[in-house]
Order: sequence, then C-alpha cells, then structure tokens
Amino acid sequence: MIVDVSVVPIGTGSTSVSRFVREVLKVVRVSGLKYQVGPMGTSLEGDWDSIFKTIREMHEVCFKMGAGRLLTTIKVDDRRDKVQSMQDKLDRVSE
Repeated sequence: MIVDVSVVPIGTGSTSVSRFVREVLKVVRVSGLKYQVGPMGTSLEGDWDSIFKTIREMHEVCFKMGAGRLLTTIKVDDRRDKVQSMQDKLDRVSE
C-alpha cells in the first residue's frame, strides 16, 4: 500500500508550519516505513495498520505541540493485483 498524507495544523498562532513538519518527520522516521517527503505531503509505503498507526502518531505530535485543529488529506493506493513500490511508480512514469 502507498499512502500520500498531508497534515495541516490549524490554530497555532502562526502561518508557518515547518516546526510541525520537522516533528512529524521524526515520527515517520522511527516508524520503519519507507517514505518520501514532497513539498506538499509525505508518501508512506507499507501495510494498512502500520501506515494508519503512523498517521495517528503524526496527529498526536501536532496536538501535543499546541495545534488546536488538524486538517489531514490522505490518498490511498491499495493495489492488490501486484506488488508495487513508490520507486516502481516513479520508474514507470520516467520510462
């Protein structure tokens, strides 16, 4: 499964979210999932339970940092006919 996730903290008193992104990426790094950071979100590769556990932990970090609200966008590619990694998808479109 490949999931693209973007967590936007609201109610922080600042338009900058970089401090939240840095802390969320710490959660992603220790998750053990393969990941790729993009300019507008992070792609995660793994199984359903591990990915959604990580997303829950991403939320908790933001709330602990003082976010009053989170707006989260999640796109899921749950392909079952064959195994496909993030790198496979990138390689396929660059052929």
